[in-house]
Amino acid sequence: MKRTLSVLLFSLGLAAAVPVKLGNIPVTVESSPNLLSLTDAGIRKAFPSAAGRPDAVFLTDDRKVSVAFEWRDGKLAPNEVDKLVTQFPAVIKAQIPSLKSLKSNMVQLSGKPWAQFVFTTPGQGDDLRRELLMTSVGGRVLVMTIAGNLKDYSRNEATIRGLASSVRVNVN
Repeated sequence: MKRTLSVLLFSLGLAAAVPVKLGNIPVTVESSPNLLSLTDAGIRKAFPSAAGRPDAVFLTDDRKVSVAFEWRDGKLAPNEVDKLVTQFPAVIKAQIPSLKSLKSNMVQLSGKPWAQFVFTTPGQGDDLRRELLMTSVGGRVLVMTIAGNLKDYSRNEATIRGLASSVRVNVN
């Protein structure tokens, strides 16, 4: 009965968010029918280089905005997250010479502090928008990257914010 109800709600576009454990990283998110999840093969195809390849990737149903999760080996203590807000913009500026705008901030997601960096770069027809959110998980860096054109992001913002606000870290 429960499965039948879930299938019925999904087919009507009314499916409730479903908790999804993200592979080998200690994170659970609540996905929605407006998001697609890439398989491991899809991630390898989209990110051919193993360096910087995310552990999990979601796409909006129009495939215009991605949300990627990567649990990096680099060390980050929980009390160092706020330092990223002042220190990491220099790294972004050095790596992206075509930067048009950059904002850094501290935000809370599910009661956990995250350093947030939102920046734009020139694109063909529309500026590209990137948002990096970083926090400490198990003494390592967890990065959530939201990427898309400005117009596509604006059109999908409610879905993306819903996913980002649902992030639950499973370890300290």
